[in-house]
Amino acid sequence: MNRENRLAVVFLLLGVALLANPLYLYPDGVSYEKTYTYEASAVDYLPHTSDAFYRVKSCGWNPLQSAECAAIIDMVRGDPVELELDPDRGVDPEFWSFDYVRADGRYFEPNATLDGRTLTLSPHPVSTETVKRTLAEDLDESPRYVREAIRNGSSTVTESELYEPETHYVAFEGRYYVVEPVESERVPTGWGWKAPSDAAIEAMRLAAWIGGVACVWRAGEWTERGR
Repeated sequence: MNRENRLAVVFLLLGVALLANPLYLYPDGVSYEKTYTYEASAVDYLPHTSDAFYRVKSCGWNPLQSAECAAIIDMVRGDPVELELDPDRGVDPEFWSFDYVRADGRYFEPNATLDGRTLTLSPHPVSTETVKRTLAEDLDESPRYVREAIRNGSSTVTESELYEPETHYVAFEGRYYVVEPVESERVPTGWGWKAPSDAAIEAMRLAAWIGGVACVWRAGEWTERGR
């Protein structure tokens, strides 16, 4: 292949690459990353976080939610449940599936006492402060974005740093805070570029298209010279 034909091939390949630039110059399928903004608010109540949902059984709704709640409400009103166990039957260490129960507007800690073969179930009243203190995270053990939100009012975190966005309940200097995601933004991350404006992207694509046409035209000229 002579020099002219080699140049024609080079210009042709370059021209095709430039004409196909929407396939690589910020296409719609470019990689993206989601960024969450968290805000912290001081609260004096126990929030409905996922942790509280699993650790606190709520039996305060009307009508009753379950037969379990019916038995719990009966117990908190002064009627413990007693069961006579078979000699070969014990009690699982995790007998209760929750740490606290809320009923009749108060909090209780469920207890299971085994005296001989008699199992007694009875909830003991606890203060709201006790429940708050137990469920709240310690600030030093919280994720980085939670600490920043409490100290600065808000913080941002990328989805790669999260297992999933969730609300945090945190104790700090004698106060309780809810740290929760308030908004999210999806931004392109392809090639590590900063996201240019739409006008800049269209300008780059137009320039590449014009350059591609020129390269293909030039490839044709070199082909004619190489004959």
